Amino acid sequence: MAGQGGPRKRRRPAQSCEQCRHRKVRCDRNIPCGPCTRARSSPHCSYRDRSPSLSSSAIGIIATPDTPHRQPLVTGAFERRASSHMTPTELGDTNLQPGVELSLGQIQHRLQLLEDRLAALAKNPSLTRDNQWLEKALHDLTEKTQNIEQQLAVAPQLAHTQLTGDNGDLSISNIPPRLHASAIDFKDLKADLTNVVKDCRALRKSIKSRQSVTLNEPVADLHSTIPPKLVCDELVQCYLRTFGSMYRVLHMPSFWKSYRQFWTEPKFPPVSFLMKLVLVLAIGTAFYSNSTGRVNNQFTHLKQKWVYAAQWWFTGPSEKTTASLDGLQVFCLLLTARKISGLGTSHVLSTSSLIEMAMRLGLHIDPSNFPALSALESEMRVRLWATILELALQSSLELGLPCNLPLGFDTRPPLNINDQDIGPGKPTIALPSMPSNEWTDTSVLLLLHESVKPRMGIVQFVASPGRKSYQQALQFTADMRLACRELASAAQTFEASKASQGLGLTDFHKKFLDIELHRYIVALHAPFTVQARKDPRFYYSRKASLESAMVIASYANDLCLPSGPLDDFSNLILVGSGSFKGPLALDIISALGLELVTQLEEESSPQSLFSGSENELAKATRAPVVRILEHILDQLLQIISLGSPNLKRYNFLAAILAQLRAMQSNQCVKRVVYETVTHGIQECYGMLQSMMAGIPQTPTAEVPIGMAAPAAPGLPDPTSTQFGFHLVDPIFDIDLDLASLLCLEGIDDPSSSYL
Repeated sequence: MAGQGGPRKRRRPAQSCEQCRHRKVRCDRNIPCGPCTRARSSPHCSYRDRSPSLSSSAIGIIATPDTPHRQPLVTGAFERRASSHMTPTELGDTNLQPGVELSLGQIQHRLQLLEDRLAALAKNPSLTRDNQWLEKALHDLTEKTQNIEQQLAVAPQLAHTQLTGDNGDLSISNIPPRLHASAIDFKDLKADLTNVVKDCRALRKSIKSRQSVTLNEPVADLHSTIPPKLVCDELVQCYLRTFGSMYRVLHMPSFWKSYRQFWTEPKFPPVSFLMKLVLVLAIGTAFYSNSTGRVNNQFTHLKQKWVYAAQWWFTGPSEKTTASLDGLQVFCLLLTARKISGLGTSHVLSTSSLIEMAMRLGLHIDPSNFPALSALESEMRVRLWATILELALQSSLELGLPCNLPLGFDTRPPLNINDQDIGPGKPTIALPSMPSNEWTDTSVLLLLHESVKPRMGIVQFVASPGRKSYQQALQFTADMRLACRELASAAQTFEASKASQGLGLTDFHKKFLDIELHRYIVALHAPFTVQARKDPRFYYSRKASLESAMVIASYANDLCLPSGPLDDFSNLILVGSGSFKGPLALDIISALGLELVTQLEEESSPQSLFSGSENELAKATRAPVVRILEHILDQLLQIISLGSPNLKRYNFLAAILAQLRAMQSNQCVKRVVYETVTHGIQECYGMLQSMMAGIPQTPTAEVPIGMAAPAAPGLPDPTSTQFGFHLVDPIFDIDLDLASLLCLEGIDDPSSSYL
């Protein structure tokens, strides 16, 4: 301090920020300073009458009022602060919130302006250093930088939380359905394809109208449509050796008794038995040995008439009288016959209605709660309930819908006994169940029933919205693999029994059951397989899906059209629909196609570590999958030539194989796919023309060519079945939006089916 008489000394300017001076704490002179940064209230850190000195940990920023929004330049200070929170990969790949990228750009640009202005200050001391606006701008930009850096640091954690779920369990979201598609620029190719698709659609409608029956009223004389007894005998045997011994709908001693009476006294059979008979015959036509070898043969119209007659009886004026075990048996046979007849599923006659009807009759309750029931009635109730479970699970998996089954139903499984052990004149109390390794009439149904609980869980898991727990999916996979092993073990046991007693699993049952169990594994891992293309933690799903899909697809090798005799299973996949397509189903084609596309993408990736020899090994590993897909493609074309106008699966598989060829040869994928699909539809159109010429006009002569046959009142239109390629992607996304490629201008109602 100077004396009173001496000159007054000027006070040294304060170096601390205003907030630290007020709190009387030591300031580290950074911007913002350490104490202000650590303060809970996060105060505004500001300096008075000073130009801040830049330190290595601070960001010096300056801007001019007339240029605050120019494009960014990256500065070393900002790069150091950002890199302390995130890696360069994370900075480039993180999905930022809206506006974050723009804010980063603005700050980077203003940082560059700051450095320029600071350099000017150093060169020209005469410029003012007391700039309050400069100080405020410095603080605002620094605070904004910190906020954005915090968002960048949190973004990977948010992404991880979205992938793993709130509880830390590895999970993913459902695959969103895609109902719309965008067009692509191949106008000339698209015009050609549009024309051939128009012609193909019109011709296909004409074929379907001629193949469909016209029912404006119930079949007046159903009796007259039944073939001679020798033919009926063989058709009934065809049913018994396939679905009759798997879905235990009928008590065969009782059925044979009524069947004999029908031929000795044919005038007044019970209507319920007549409906059972015609549906059994309709199912048996798929396996009839004396057919012409074509998809459409002498039974094409007959089986449709039988199915529609049963539907009319079941849902028509006599609907109240069908609420019985007889009506339930007809319902089960009707759902199976629709899939055999190419009519597919019905939104009116669904498994949900079947379950509701069965529960009204109390089939979900253990028959021991009803003491008045005989042994035959008790056993038929549990057999029917077990069959209904199978039909319901099968339908739910096909449609991707939850199964409307009651929780905690207490019905016991069927007994391992033969039909002849129960019935009129037999003891009212059922015999004890035989050992599981001893073959009986119920053995096939019991093999399916053993895995009903995990399959029910998988159906609910697949159909439920929300996130999918990977741990739960792995547990379901373990359960299904155990069921597959038990099936293989039982097949070997029954094979020995068949050798000694002539009774055991047929090839039809072994193939059907093996495919049925593996289908659940493919569906279970579908969303995880798609996610595995980006996240290697889901690689097991790729492996499990590929293995199960190949098991199913391998059964296509037994189908060798057009030559060679067909076994029962080949006949089923030839005429069936939905899951009855087996190795020819679209979900299996999609699963194998996705794996091949994913492998090629991995090999062509810039980050790929594959060498030349490893590429050759990978190509050799893919060869069996490619061969089976090419064989399926050839068989699908042969099926079309045999009279089936179903073109969807053939063209989709042709497009997948074209995509693989284009990827291997580095060609334009969309162009190659377009050319392939155009050529395929043109080839199919020629087959449809030949098919049209060979169809007699007599059954539907009253229907003009090109118009659909009228449907029976109250029943689904017989021509509106699942023959089309609806604009919904298959279960797997293969980066091949065939719906987009075939969303063509100039075609009426593009949302409807085209093939």
